[in-house]
Amino acid sequence: MGNYSDLEQLVRTANQIKILILDTGNIQFFYQHRDVLPSSFIFNRYDLVLIPGWVHAEYAHHSGKSAYIASLPKPYFIVDEVDDYLPMLGYSDKKLMELFRLAAPNEHSQRFFNMYKGLGAEDYPDDWIEQYYEQGFFTRETQTMVTNKNAGEVSVLALCFALLSHYPTQLSNLAIASSDLGIMNIKDRMVQEAHKTLKLGTPISPPISYFSKDVLLFLAVKEGILHTHQIPALRPNSSSSTYVESFSDGTTVLHRHLLHSSDFEEICRNYQRYQMIF
Repeated sequence: MGNYSDLEQLVRTANQIKILILDTGNIQFFYQHRDVLPSSFIFNRYDLVLIPGWVHAEYAHHSGKSAYIASLPKPYFIVDEVDDYLPMLGYSDKKLMELFRLAAPNEHSQRFFNMYKGLGAEDYPDDWIEQYYEQGFFTRETQTMVTNKNAGEVSVLALCFALLSHYPTQLSNLAIASSDLGIMNIKDRMVQEAHKTLKLGTPISPPISYFSKDVLLFLAVKEGILHTHQIPALRPNSSSSTYVESFSDGTTVLHRHLLHSSDFEEICRNYQRYQMIF
């Protein structure tokens, strides 16, 4: 059962609402470090939290993570790909399929969509969305469950553009809580295609930002939640980062590269000079 009607009631009359969409990896990070990164610090900067149905399926078996989400200090909705995405796109199966196709990161997904090339939406099977999530991804097996690799990211990105299409004036900020760098490149591609191919009516510069682990840690130091000496325990390995460095002459430079944890710690220590993007 979807939550579209409740979401519609809350967002339709909102003014400049700030939404955070959660991905599986960041839920794990928030939960794992909840003792030093309070949920109030993470979530109070937003008005509403959304969790795609597939992301929910990936953590729902874990009682601790489920309890963590249930105790969020802000309202949240599980947004189902079948029951909630279609109403935001005017019940257009063709638009939703195209959004999923644009968000798909690999050839495995593209092969699924190739089966429907040239068909009208009236010829799609009623359960095509369920079929996509069953067949369109590489599977990854863990000790507790089998997951579909990248399915959560696809759900997150498709939800972003469905929201922007349905609520073109109500959103001031749509932040993605993900640390998968590929999501940035796919989003940029989708911005172009959403206008050329889908004509979704989304803003040319959609207010989509990123609440990655590095952004979170940078803000935590800047706002006094963490000390820089705590960074190595929270970020023990090098990670791809995107950030802006400012200079005294007023110019800036954009950096995108693998960032060693000691260098990240130094950036956090000199936060006045930097701005983390991802």
